Amino acid sequence: MDRHEKGIEKLPGRLDRPLPEWNGSYWGDPRRLPKVVQKLLLKRVLSAEEKAELLWRFFELDQRARQRRARIHTAIVWSAAALLVAYFAVFQRAWIAEQVMAWLSPPPSSPA
Repeated sequence: MDRHEKGIEKLPGRLDRPLPEWNGSYWGDPRRLPKVVQKLLLKRVLSAEEKAELLWRFFELDQRARQRRARIHTAIVWSAAALLVAYFAVFQRAWIAEQVMAWLSPPPSSPA
């Protein structure tokens, strides 16, 4: 792999993208794919360095997707919690007031 393919030094005239800038998708033009991916599509033998770089890039893309999924999941859970609190604050105000007052008031004294 040369310096352009590794993303160290971008050459402006080359059509292929450096591997670190590749987001894992195919844009319809195989010349714009990184050279390593082009070789993989043509079923050519990859060197050990190319295999390692490609595997590392797939790992990075997988981690980015997992982080995005976790952020979306967190946002959905917090939104649902906020909606639940808003629902109770708007529609169940009397029940909440009764529960708070029952909790704050002293227990009834037993007749002696």
